[in-house]
Amino acid sequence: MKQSLVSIEAIPSKSSNQFRRSGTTVDDVHKRLKEMVITYEIKPGDRINEVVVADELKVSRTPLREALHRLVAENILIFVPNKGFYTRQLKRQEIFDLYELRGAIELAAVDLALRRATQDDLVSARNTWLAVMQQASIFSTYQLLEADEQFHLSIARLSGNQEIVNMLQTVNARIHYCRWSDLEGRKSSSMEQEHLALLDALLRRDGPLCRDIISRHVERRMEEITQFIQDSVVRIYADNI
Repeated sequence: MKQSLVSIEAIPSKSSNQFRRSGTTVDDVHKRLKEMVITYEIKPGDRINEVVVADELKVSRTPLREALHRLVAENILIFVPNKGFYTRQLKRQEIFDLYELRGAIELAAVDLALRRATQDDLVSARNTWLAVMQQASIFSTYQLLEADEQFHLSIARLSGNQEIVNMLQTVNARIHYCRWSDLEGRKSSSMEQEHLALLDALLRRDGPLCRDIISRHVERRMEEITQFIQDSVVRIYADNI
């Protein structure tokens, strides 16, 4: 039986610091841990078993600890003194608040992009998205979600404000699974056309239309949050049923 990565109280081992994978960096550990959390390989509310995770990733406790603290700083994990690191619970109000925050971030990004992005940058972004649309029919849900997140990050980058990009990445990580559940439950064509419409509006410097597209997109998702969470919980714990 595979050892659990979470919850079980681990007994420290003198050999735990010997686990190392040649060439593995703190960034590598951080990326893998983040993936495990946002895809709910480690389930909501679970305690991270550092010994077992270090063994699983073949790294020492030092880079693992640094990666865990990075995830706490990104609000993806919670640290409880004298207890350890925990994944966040999947809570309706918290997800609702994050979607609301995402909408505010994206509106700010669009407002700045309208003023700062060059026509060449916008044409390049449009061409990139058209290339994605041509492949979308053969994409998996996860690939579509990655493409969608990269699209929104590209708009944030056009704002010229790196902190907006950083904040959007953090919010996306915390609602990643709900967005995956949402996207799998609907056709991607509406998303593809909405993104193209936003780029066309940016090219025309049509601020009111840009803001309307972003606001309607996020509001529709917020209206369905309860269903997102119900669907996500079923998926997360399906292997235990």
